[in-house]
Amino acid sequence: MTVTYFSKCSLIGPSSRYRAFQFLPHLHADGINCAVDALFDDTYFSILAVRPSAIRLILKIPYVLARFMKRLRSLVTLGGCDLIVIEGQLFPYLPLLAERLLRWCRYRVVVEMDDAIYLTRGHEKKMPALLAMATGVIVGNEQLASYARQFSSRVRIVPTVVDTDRFVPSRPSATGSPLQPAETVTLVWMGLAYNLKYLDVLAPALRALQSRFHLTLRVVCSQRPHMPGINMEFRPWSIEREVPDLQDASIGVMPLEDTEWARGKCGLKLLQYMAVGVPAVASPVGVNRAIIETGHNGFLASTEQEWYDHLESLCRQPQLRLQMGRAGRRTVEERYSLAVWGPRLAEVYRTFIQSEPVQANGHRGHSPMAGTGRSANIR
Repeated sequence: MTVTYFSKCSLIGPSSRYRAFQFLPHLHADGINCAVDALFDDTYFSILAVRPSAIRLILKIPYVLARFMKRLRSLVTLGGCDLIVIEGQLFPYLPLLAERLLRWCRYRVVVEMDDAIYLTRGHEKKMPALLAMATGVIVGNEQLASYARQFSSRVRIVPTVVDTDRFVPSRPSATGSPLQPAETVTLVWMGLAYNLKYLDVLAPALRALQSRFHLTLRVVCSQRPHMPGINMEFRPWSIEREVPDLQDASIGVMPLEDTEWARGKCGLKLLQYMAVGVPAVASPVGVNRAIIETGHNGFLASTEQEWYDHLESLCRQPQLRLQMGRAGRRTVEERYSLAVWGPRLAEVYRTFIQSEPVQANGHRGHSPMAGTGRSANIR
């Protein structure tokens, strides 16, 4: 069986890395040959870091046009495959011409979402049309599934997961976060720059806790945040340091605002913390409610006082950190690990491959190409 996955980004992009690239060995082991075609490569992230914004825009426009042309060439030379998976959309902000052409050629097309991209400007009408024409939809959580079911009867939930062979607790403590001295507590937040705003949610609690504990907030990101009055350690994100930058932390934090966009998130950073045995405190928004059993494998905090109380308990009690770190690790191993979901994703792909192609008129049925499971070349 052959699958072509049109990802948004290269391996450096977190969504593409965790929704596509990390599954490749598992898919191959299950007899599925999956090739990933990235729209944006590593250069894209270098451009996004350029300041000021005017220069960034000057660099971004020709780069995006060149990458769009590369993707167009990939589509023209696509040939036969059993299934096409599109991360979000083939060409952001452009009409659904390419997707409709794939449908007209009777390709089985699956759309994958791990964010509420249907809320972004320009996608309010595009995403419903895309989901309606697709063979099926893969989403990262129930919030996204609820939206997708309005337009498709074939929606499958595949949560964002982590590789528990890579994300492991630090040594010598193999079963939980390291017991740091009482006077040293490191909180960690890892994420993309456009999510830095959520750190404002816990800033008041951090300022109050600093009067009682030697507390440092480690921010692992492409951009340093501006947080007056907070003892902060900034570390530029790198794929090589992704795991070590979490392993020696005391507590992981995932603050969110309770918005429809935030409810569509898949809890990746929360799972990363838990996988390395670091206890986590998170806002009770979206999938976080399903991941965290508060008081057992972490804490959920919705108010400034709850953030203070839960962080204070973890700062004060190294043994509680160790206990929750162990419980969090077990949660990831059992429910959100690559080892568990690798075979399950392969089965989801097989289900869509075995389904009848959706014809260009929007109805399902047999076509001259349907018997082989392959499709006409669009050249």
